[in-house]
Amino acid sequence: MFKGGRPDEGVPLRYTRGRTITLAGVLLSCLLLAAGTAGASYVLCLGTYSPEEAENLHKHLTVLGYPVYLLYGENYEVRLGSFDTREKAEAAAEKLKTEEKIVVRIEEEEDLDQYQLTWDSPPNSDREVSQDTFHDHSDPRVQKMMSLALDLFGHPYKYGGTRIGKGIDCSFFVQTIFRGMGISLPRTSGEQFRVGKGVEKTDLKIGDLLFFQKTYYAKRKGKHKGVTRINHVGIYIGNGEFIHATRNVMRVTISRFDEAYFTKRFAGARRVLSE
Repeated sequence: MFKGGRPDEGVPLRYTRGRTITLAGVLLSCLLLAAGTAGASYVLCLGTYSPEEAENLHKHLTVLGYPVYLLYGENYEVRLGSFDTREKAEAAAEKLKTEEKIVVRIEEEEDLDQYQLTWDSPPNSDREVSQDTFHDHSDPRVQKMMSLALDLFGHPYKYGGTRIGKGIDCSFFVQTIFRGMGISLPRTSGEQFRVGKGVEKTDLKIGDLLFFQKTYYAKRKGKHKGVTRINHVGIYIGNGEFIHATRNVMRVTISRFDEAYFTKRFAGARRVLSE
């Protein structure tokens, strides 16, 4: 039995922005209920650990014959897989729980591109939503976008979530806001990064999409290979702030764009609102 790290704990809810605004009702497609499509592959995510704990767990599970690998970055994440059916993934997860006392979560491998800014300690903030941010805009499109976005302020985050009232992820949050404005966007942050036109940080306008990235280092057969992916998106709302759905605080929140935590992960901005 491995007694190392504590998988999937996340981080304490350290943002305390003051109020939750009434949730907007959004109709979702019934097609989103069709889970486990043909050809899907699955990965077991064991959580993140200290470097020593992760290496020890990797060695331990390798000896037992599990298809384990590590992702290196600011944190060390342990994963198993992939499995070509959910049933196989569930069987492996149950075996880990029973024999190793390790609880995992199962993810579709293609969804891992949506991986959020995970398990890092976010910057602390006690500021509430500014009423000036909400009202002081003459452009009706900006007013509508701000209203739609702030209606979801405080809404629960869920990895891969697409259900208003149950939990949403970062890219679905963005997609929902712009759908309400009659603008269609792709589902994932990586695909959204290819829409619109690029914008410099010095030329940001309200409604611009801000994208963040993370480099994942997979260890396979003793070799490390780094892959940098777009893994997070938010909407710039002026005054150096952006609104986003994030795992870090498990809800839709507003953050300072100039915080070191975000600036070092910044990948670029895109403008999808016409001039």
